[in-house]
Amino acid sequence: MNLRHIGGKFSNTLTILHLFTSMHILHCVTSEKAVVSFTEEQVQTIHRFQAEKRMRLVKLDPVEVGHVRLMELEPGKFFYVKTAATNPGIFLIPDFLSHEECERIKSLAIKAGMRVSRTIYKLHFQEGMNDTFYNKETFEAFDKNGDSFLNMSEAQPALSKIEGVSSLTHSLFACLLDDILDADSDRWLNLLEFQRIPLVMKNVEKWMLKYKGGITDPYELKRRAKGLDRNSKQTWLSRQTYDESQTITNRVIALTGLHPDIVKTSEQLQVVHYTPGGHYHSHHDSSDIYNYSCSHTRHLFPSDPKSHLREDRLCRFMTILYFLADTEQGGETAFPAADNATFSTTIYLKNNTWIDPSDLTNHCKDANLVVKPRKGTAVMWYNHYLDPETEWLGDKNLFSLHGGCDVIKGEKWIANNWITVDNNYDVQMKFHYQQLYELKETKTEEVETTLQENEKTDQEIRSPEIIETIRDEL
Repeated sequence: MNLRHIGGKFSNTLTILHLFTSMHILHCVTSEKAVVSFTEEQVQTIHRFQAEKRMRLVKLDPVEVGHVRLMELEPGKFFYVKTAATNPGIFLIPDFLSHEECERIKSLAIKAGMRVSRTIYKLHFQEGMNDTFYNKETFEAFDKNGDSFLNMSEAQPALSKIEGVSSLTHSLFACLLDDILDADSDRWLNLLEFQRIPLVMKNVEKWMLKYKGGITDPYELKRRAKGLDRNSKQTWLSRQTYDESQTITNRVIALTGLHPDIVKTSEQLQVVHYTPGGHYHSHHDSSDIYNYSCSHTRHLFPSDPKSHLREDRLCRFMTILYFLADTEQGGETAFPAADNATFSTTIYLKNNTWIDPSDLTNHCKDANLVVKPRKGTAVMWYNHYLDPETEWLGDKNLFSLHGGCDVIKGEKWIANNWITVDNNYDVQMKFHYQQLYELKETKTEEVETTLQENEKTDQEIRSPEIIETIRDEL
């Protein structure tokens, strides 16, 4: 459709409509111009067009396990896409990234600086709360080595005000950290985690009542024996950094069949590095749909005084994982529940052996699907179902449970390309507009302001008065 079909004298192709009904202004984005104002009649016409052209989510049909299709993901360049599972749909795409692309991403990640990986936050927050004890001063008093973290030996004395904590064994206190206090699961307490302790005090008290005498349940002992949920280092790269030419981005758009706005506004690329012993136990990349904002769109809503303490959720429609290197031994990506008839994370008995589907250190090979790291290969899967009525984000697919098995020999390099979608369609559309157009306009205005200021300064420097002053000083 062309803009002249709806009353304007424009020849550029309409790519997306963002309608904000207040003031009856339509922000119409074309390949060149960003904002156009329309009359009431034109707005109504576009309303009808927008309803007909509502953005939809699509999925690649897995057909059956082993099915292979040839897809043209770049002009004249074809890629094999093989179905590895049907529930969820999991696909393997060999050589999706070239050797040069893999090496470039690794190099950029190293340059950006790799940090200890975090698990999905139990609670997202930006700043701590005010408390007479759990505050910055107390935190710094117990941080004996001044590294801005409370390790195990520093954290237990700091929490001695909580009844029973002082008498906990080292291993039991570690369990208390893992279960409640350590929001990012790195076995340390940072200042924000320390400040939020009053908010979770009731949970701490319940935990103490249950476990202060020790953990005796054999199933729970087995579950806890698997150690840290995640052991790796990571960093984040913006699309402008790792894919300035948008070659990879356009490849992803062609592979997924999704609207370009969805792909281009998704999360930054997460690059992860594992060494021997490194792993990430079974987890889901996305959250259930419930009454909290998506983490990528929460900033669109007015904040309240306690917004930093509000829980949010991850809304990742799908995951595309890239293997950036071969791994000598281990480091597989495992899907314990792929194509299962039923879903459960309960420990079960198999061949007289207890199997914990969440423990990939000890039960990697027991997963239904295990994918070996191969440089350049992409593994793509869907974390959510589609809502059959709206063709938009539906419930989380529990069968998308997955993780990284222990690296036994060599190194493992991967990158996660998460495609984020808010289940609220209107919120997602507003997010697209803000990310793709409002921010671009703001940046353009900032650049123009800077240029004007530089030009003004330059004119002032060339003024006769300043030149005469400089001559006098010389």
